Amino acid sequence: MAPIARVAANEFPAVSRGRTEAGARRVMWAFSIAAVLALACQLALLVWARNAFSGPESVVTGQAQTLARDGTLYTDLNRYPYTVSAYTPLFYLLEAGLSKTGLSVLLAGRLLSFAALLGIVFFSRRIVLLYTSDGYCAWLAALLVASTSLLENWGTIGQVDTLAVFWSIAAFYAFSRRVFVAAGIFAALAFFTKQTMLAAPAAIFILLWLERPKIALRFGAILAAFVAAIALLIDFSTGGRFLADTVRANMNPFALEKLKQHAMVLIGAGQMLLIVAVGANRGWRAGRPLFIYLGFAAAIFALTAAKIGSDTNYQIEFTVLLILCACVTLHALDFFPLTFAGSKKWITLLQIPLAVHLVLNLRMTKNLLLERIGVEQAFRAEIAALRPYVDSGRLLSADYNASIRLRGAMEVEPLIYGLLVRSGVVHPEPLRRDLAAQKFSTILLFEDVDHPAAADAETSTFPPAQIEEIRKHYKLVARIESPYPSGVFVYKPR
Repeated sequence: MAPIARVAANEFPAVSRGRTEAGARRVMWAFSIAAVLALACQLALLVWARNAFSGPESVVTGQAQTLARDGTLYTDLNRYPYTVSAYTPLFYLLEAGLSKTGLSVLLAGRLLSFAALLGIVFFSRRIVLLYTSDGYCAWLAALLVASTSLLENWGTIGQVDTLAVFWSIAAFYAFSRRVFVAAGIFAALAFFTKQTMLAAPAAIFILLWLERPKIALRFGAILAAFVAAIALLIDFSTGGRFLADTVRANMNPFALEKLKQHAMVLIGAGQMLLIVAVGANRGWRAGRPLFIYLGFAAAIFALTAAKIGSDTNYQIEFTVLLILCACVTLHALDFFPLTFAGSKKWITLLQIPLAVHLVLNLRMTKNLLLERIGVEQAFRAEIAALRPYVDSGRLLSADYNASIRLRGAMEVEPLIYGLLVRSGVVHPEPLRRDLAAQKFSTILLFEDVDHPAAADAETSTFPPAQIEEIRKHYKLVARIESPYPSGVFVYKPR
């Protein structure tokens, strides 16, 4: 690889190379400033917005709020509240703890995710610098991660994903520095933030096995024993509810149409796929550990992407690793030396996918910001319109955000509840009886029960027998405009 850069550098005068390099630096600085401004706008928006950016954000916020207030987290699947704390406890604990400083629980969760996003940017630069000793490629890695719309989106939502990926990236960085104890600690933290964060420890184990099998076995055994012991301790202390919530209730069915949604990864990160593909041989030799980690991240993504309830947050770890592998590949191809030398080799054409990625993702981030502002204003109007209808009695709501804004918690989480009823895990009779007895003073739905419409597998609604009880014993009193296409239908007892 060195001879390529040396020959290319001799093709042009040093003055010309200097001007090209200075021009490239100016372009990278311009995009870096744009990425920082985008992050600053996202930070301002997450502080300003009082309503959820996603449905699961409301669920996680409600559960952390209950933890902060009552000290409880994992609940019995067959008792009120019919909600599932679907993740391992660390994010909930940090969110609840941070709220004790005076922040709202929603804002605490968002700040945790934003801090984790900045941490991912930091470690992305450090990892590429470690594997390449190339300051430009390391800078590019940080820039690409910071500007990717997918990461800016989930890095400002109070959900577990960004923090979990941060711990995993930190674990891999520690392993790459041969600090195995820190790698194990970070891997455990990742697991206890989100239980599917297995790609990093799996990659670390395989890489250690290829070099030093005894150390690999020791690392794997200690990590597995520690994680199992803590998990069993939590499960014992919660009366078996921890594993019921995080394992049994998480076995959602699969739907092939979910794969269409995840095809969006080709829009936001397809350019990185192209770079990795065209330079795979050299990239593999330069950064084999990163490519192995990418392979495990891709496998986890492929195995979970079709799960009902999944969203683009399932792509975060895969996308970050794709960017890191692309930057290592560019280094292996001598992209920056050839570009600075003004070479005509095909490698310099990789400026095109890089530019497309940056421009496209920054534009997507701008659209995301504008969309969130509009949705927040619509939510504020919706909540203001709903308040007169929601008294101090029990509230049953298909609108997660309204449940948290108006009650601070939810009695039933319709989507997961419906899946668990259909799978036989949860018995539907207690809720049906309460509906028949008109024990809820207000019900909020996304549908007119007298004129039902076809619903997909992810519609937030209740099982048919319970919808029938609502039709019999409740009357429609209002339809409130909201960000949801159908609006919110308000029902009161007849």
